[in-house]
Amino acid sequence: MSKLFSFIRVNKNNEQYTSDQKKAVDSYVKQNNMSIYQAIEIEINTPENEKNILDFLKNCQTSSTLLVYDLNVFGRTIETILEIVKFLLSNKIRILVIKQNLELVDDKDMLTQMILGVITMTVGLEKELMSLRTKEALIAKKLKGEILGKPKGTIQKSKFDKQRDKIEELLSVGLSVRKIAKLLGYNNHIGLNNYVKKRNIRHNLPNTLEIAS
Repeated sequence: MSKLFSFIRVNKNNEQYTSDQKKAVDSYVKQNNMSIYQAIEIEINTPENEKNILDFLKNCQTSSTLLVYDLNVFGRTIETILEIVKFLLSNKIRILVIKQNLELVDDKDMLTQMILGVITMTVGLEKELMSLRTKEALIAKKLKGEILGKPKGTIQKSKFDKQRDKIEELLSVGLSVRKIAKLLGYNNHIGLNNYVKKRNIRHNLPNTLEIAS
């Protein structure tokens, strides 16, 4: 017999949604005389946390059933939702969706394929609409005489920021940018060199004799 797993997406910034999920799952289980084998709860407060969902859902056994409140528990973009749904179905995990009243059996089931087809079309439509919204918003700003783009001199965030203290420390003892890039595990020293120049990092360091790479 297929084991039943439930999945609740917990969000401290939206406690009502969390509560709605739990009530709906409890009610569904009682009405259908079901027994949950394992209840999975994952705290997801930011989109970055969504990458943890797949790792947790891997606990669901093949040929089991996953009960969720709605498809939105899997992600905040249709693309993410589709990715997770396809992953579950490919692992023969049946998905019961309470709010949308859906039963996604497996990726070979005809009705399931039709639903996935609609979701896939929606992903394409969402991207097109986003592109149109962006273009129209930019044109509207341009017509109003607003200057587009980032203000001159704006410094964007960089992957090197998290190691800036270490970069400054190594520069201060005279290591070359090429050597620093190698020590910190960066494949190309050119990007690091541009980072150092744009942020004028050397200017704030004591004079040093650069060590050859």
